[in-house]
Amino acid sequence: MSEGKKRRRFRINDDTMTTIVVSSLLFCVAVVVAGMVLAYFGVDVSTIVGNALTVFGTELGICGVMTIFNRWADRQDKEAEKRQESRLRREESEK
Repeated sequence: MSEGKKRRRFRINDDTMTTIVVSSLLFCVAVVVAGMVLAYFGVDVSTIVGNALTVFGTELGICGVMTIFNRWADRQDKEAEKRQESRLRREESEK
């Protein structure tokens, strides 16, 4: 019988968004470097390199918006907890 091995996942700071952005950045760097090498040999790769950088910029923007939303949602949760605590304190003091 084989023992169940825990599958190891590649994550940076145990955060999926950070991992996606860093992986995308590394991919874009690889595309740009490959484009520079091909450009040395006279191949026109400006469209490919431009698209790689556009994809990275778009993904970075999406992750930024998601981060802002997560912070807003966390703040809303904290405010709701504070309201609940103050409501419980008022109910206890009224008794």
